[in-house]
Amino acid sequence: MDCPIPYSNQIEPTPKQSEFITSTAKYSCFSGGFGSGKTYAGNLRALLLSQFPGNRGLIGRLTYPELRDTTRKTFFEVCPPEYYDEAHGGQWKPSENYLRLVNGSEIIFRHLDNVSEKELLSLNLGWFFIDQAEEVGGGIFQTLQSRLRLGTVPNRYGFIVCNPEPGSWIDNIFRKPIIEGKRENPGGDFHFIDSKMTDNPYLPPDYVQSIIDNYPEDMRKRYVEGRWDVFENQIYSEYDYSVHCITPFDIPRSWERIVSVDHGMVNPTAALWAALDYDGNIFIYDEYYSPGIVSSHAKEILAKSEKQEISLWLIDPSTQAKTREKEGEMWSVMQEYEDYGLYFTPAKNEKLAGINRVKEFLKPQKNRRNPITKEIPSPRLFIFKNCVNLISEMPAYQWRKLRTLQSRNSPEQPRDFNDHAVDSLRYIIMSRFPAPMKRSLGDSIILPEERKNMNLITSPMQQHPDEMLGSFHQGGKEITQTDEMNDYGLE
Repeated sequence: MDCPIPYSNQIEPTPKQSEFITSTAKYSCFSGGFGSGKTYAGNLRALLLSQFPGNRGLIGRLTYPELRDTTRKTFFEVCPPEYYDEAHGGQWKPSENYLRLVNGSEIIFRHLDNVSEKELLSLNLGWFFIDQAEEVGGGIFQTLQSRLRLGTVPNRYGFIVCNPEPGSWIDNIFRKPIIEGKRENPGGDFHFIDSKMTDNPYLPPDYVQSIIDNYPEDMRKRYVEGRWDVFENQIYSEYDYSVHCITPFDIPRSWERIVSVDHGMVNPTAALWAALDYDGNIFIYDEYYSPGIVSSHAKEILAKSEKQEISLWLIDPSTQAKTREKEGEMWSVMQEYEDYGLYFTPAKNEKLAGINRVKEFLKPQKNRRNPITKEIPSPRLFIFKNCVNLISEMPAYQWRKLRTLQSRNSPEQPRDFNDHAVDSLRYIIMSRFPAPMKRSLGDSIILPEERKNMNLITSPMQQHPDEMLGSFHQGGKEITQTDEMNDYGLE
């Protein structure tokens, strides 16, 4: 029992599977779409850990039929019979779902839909593996964590495999802390690996194509591409973290800057800082997101805006309503901000029109070159990765579900839930269309790794006459404001 790949007819693990199998993190998660080899990878890792004499592990799945017909079946396809040969001290008890290998290691198979906490608490484990963990409650994972106390092995591991399930306990424990910048990947005790169906070269091409052809768009994104940012009834279905979220860079000094605020009374107040380049792209480069009172919000917003030339300050127009008495007069929230030195312009708040505008900025345009990657096509909206609250809200912003026949005849409306940052974004997009167009040498993006000892701002180029008339060059082609409007059906 010393071979790294124990079975002679075993296929070679893919790079993503190998990363998962060899992870040294205490807890690891292998996420992927259909057919990405998750169950196989989990069982192979279980067998490799069992090669340490006297180890004890648990393999679990939600229901017994799934455990028997898929997870356990795959394990015995991986594990050669000589590993549990009774003539050499091995034992397999199907009725008890108990396996002892010839080296003394034990494997317990459990379905987890009605397992008692007392049964789990009685275990001493060196490792556990949960297959299709998105079907299992996070409480079981926590309980099994406390069972990693087998003293006869030097290292103890908990590992799971799953399909993408946005907003689940897996998302909150393994993926979101990485996205939100709270830990590196792998970081300390946790390691998150995501994969696509196409990462598995052993799948029949007709199987992949059948999934692509027969599943709706949101399911294709989750179960073929392995995307975690796709929700049912998702409003911004064009949003893709890998495309729209970018590493921060120093904003050129000459770009126009906008601050937008969605004020909350009970809910958080969300402020966004946006920069507009002269190719019509919008970069959300900073955010403020917090509950509290106007004085606290004003202090933080002013501090973040210090030494920046902000050309436009936007706020939710509902803040103009008179809400409280001050010095014998009725004051609005907007006047409260003015009292602290912040003078806002009421934003355009046509919700459905604004949503459609944001969707257009998210959608790659065939004649537009990406300012970072230089690829075509490209969207017009980019979000710095430090804007974690906006990034969290973008994929989770959903349409209300239509519950009655009468409601089906009504216009769709977004859910009024966790929408503060996306509302602030909508104000920005509605305030600038088409974008101003002029260019100087100092307007070029220089990424941190490229900058080194370069000065970001250099002397401006002399503007071309056509640029002053509202046209610019993109990908070797002259683009005018009229062309930009044509892209959006506004001829």
